[in-house]
Amino acid sequence: MLIFNTRTQNKEEFIPSEPSKVKIYVCGPTVYDLCHIGHARSYVCFDVLKRYLIELGYRVVHIQNFTDIDDKIFERARREGVSSSEISERYINEYFKDMDALNIMRASKYTRVTEYLQKIVEIVEKLLNSGYAYRYGNEIYFDVEASGGFGELIKNVEEFIVDSIKVEGKRKPFDFVLWKFDENGFNSKIGRGFPGWHAECVVMSMENLGNEIDIHWGGKDLIYPHHECESLIAKALVGKRFVKYWMHNGLVLLEGRKMSKSSSKIYIREILKYYPAPVLRMWILSKHYRRDLSFSEEDLNTAWKKYEKIKRAAKKAGDEENSKTKEYIQEFLSAMNDDMNTEKAIEVVEEFSEKNLHGLRLYKIFERVLGIEL
Repeated sequence: MLIFNTRTQNKEEFIPSEPSKVKIYVCGPTVYDLCHIGHARSYVCFDVLKRYLIELGYRVVHIQNFTDIDDKIFERARREGVSSSEISERYINEYFKDMDALNIMRASKYTRVTEYLQKIVEIVEKLLNSGYAYRYGNEIYFDVEASGGFGELIKNVEEFIVDSIKVEGKRKPFDFVLWKFDENGFNSKIGRGFPGWHAECVVMSMENLGNEIDIHWGGKDLIYPHHECESLIAKALVGKRFVKYWMHNGLVLLEGRKMSKSSSKIYIREILKYYPAPVLRMWILSKHYRRDLSFSEEDLNTAWKKYEKIKRAAKKAGDEENSKTKEYIQEFLSAMNDDMNTEKAIEVVEEFSEKNLHGLRLYKIFERVLGIEL
């Protein structure tokens, strides 16, 4: 099986660190609102990777976080006159409703930042003591230059220079916050405050998966700063690279704009009022996971027709197989082995159904791997 590694910018043969086990960390949502179509894209695509690894016989250990400490959570709590924990708990529950509706397999374990505050403080102290971090004013910063600088996932850091990161007091413009002191924050032995986003994921990953993981998954908008900064923290802590394969899905575009929680949102449950969940999965998977995907009702309707055609053929298919059926099964598996090319895999099954070929096994593999119930 070949997968595209963001770090090397090449397809590489997938070889996990343990022969029959795959350790994966997935960046989860910040829980202050309902999940939108961008979340659906990321988690459906990852779900297919996980399903295919299981199909190949691997035991997958999948850790996914909930970011339940964030300014957006605190702001919503103030606006509604409730606690931040009430907001995060509400939207964690809503997350599961949306993901279950989309037939997304549950993680081996879900972690919350609030459960790991003490561990985060410990690594901040360790980085301070080892010279990889420093305090200035109300923040503790990670010293990017002391750690050797960026380069794990991005090659030209200068393109990311923007006025917003040129903060007076930082040694270098790209140094980032590990801990922010705030009287309204959480009490710790280094003082009341809040942890930085990048440190959170490193701790939750290492505490549950160890110092080396096989796959780290997320949207490509997380490559910088989040994943690049994660890699620096981990390297400073353990002295080596902690992710073998970085995988990133493309974004969902709405009228040429990136879908995000700061712009127009199309919530998953709003789409599911008009389109069945298997159709939404079919639409998402009809384009390769690394390519950006433009949202349009026309494409959703096309996916619906495609789904119905395959579903009708599956209902008529018998158990008998011939050499032609086996060729199509092999084509499907070959597409999945080529960096999870669901676009090609769906085309194979669509062509098979158009020819009215018998062979229920292909449709069963299609259901198991793509999670699209027929």
